[in-house]
Amino acid sequence: MNLSVVIVAFKSAHLLEKLILSIPKKYEVIIIENSLDKEIKNNFEKYENVQVIIPKENLGYGKSFNLGLGMSKNNFTCFLSPDVAIPKDCFENITKVIERIKNFTILAPTYIDETIHKNYQIKNKKLLNNLSINEFKLIEADEIDFAMAIVNKSNITKINLMDENFFLYFESTDACINLRKNNKKIYVIENLKFHHFGTESSDPKYSVDITISRNWHFCWSKFYLLKKHYGYFYGIRKTVPNFVRALKMCLICILKKDKKNFKIHKASLSGLISSYFLKKSDYRPLEDKEKN
Repeated sequence: MNLSVVIVAFKSAHLLEKLILSIPKKYEVIIIENSLDKEIKNNFEKYENVQVIIPKENLGYGKSFNLGLGMSKNNFTCFLSPDVAIPKDCFENITKVIERIKNFTILAPTYIDETIHKNYQIKNKKLLNNLSINEFKLIEADEIDFAMAIVNKSNITKINLMDENFFLYFESTDACINLRKNNKKIYVIENLKFHHFGTESSDPKYSVDITISRNWHFCWSKFYLLKKHYGYFYGIRKTVPNFVRALKMCLICILKKDKKNFKIHKASLSGLISSYFLKKSDYRPLEDKEKN
């Protein structure tokens, strides 16, 4: 079985080589590097199975996902976050499962460490059916994140699976809501694991700028998702606690003269306000610094 692997990255050169070496060479690998760093193209296209795409602008996750899905040559396309570790034989075992199950749209292993949270959600067990394939137990889920996930392109109606209005956060939630509305099957393999480090996909030297960006987009995307599926005023009601907390933290930071954390919490306020006023998700990390 042929498989394509797509990695959506932003200043992730410190992680990419180790990840690429953990992917079988027989698989096509597409890296979409949103930092626009052309050195990454030079450094990683030395591998025969790797193609690096440098867009003209930072596309964010939603657009990058759709781009990678459209470019992949194979029906089964595995999406990876740069900050994952793939155990030996993981891809081989995924192949075994795919060869035995045809009716699925999204398939994913589960986290090795589930102490903080799982990479999937189940909202109503009565509506879902679990499967067993050889030694593997498949759990039907309502939602998964895409830190590592396989898309069956033959089982989706359009190649733009992600809403491109999302730049970062909640795009996978939105995609899964839409898939479930159309009775598409989403499975996780309970006893096939991978490690997701979480929030470590970008170079640590940019940590403050990336944290500011994450806060801005988390708040913007949370309101946009809720408004899209449940209405404007429902979105307001559900995000008021985020607004109040961010405002409170800004005031505390002003009193403490804590400029760094003030910028971080101010980003949460700014993201929410932009979303409330129906503005686009237009914040871009490091954009101004890199123009200078």
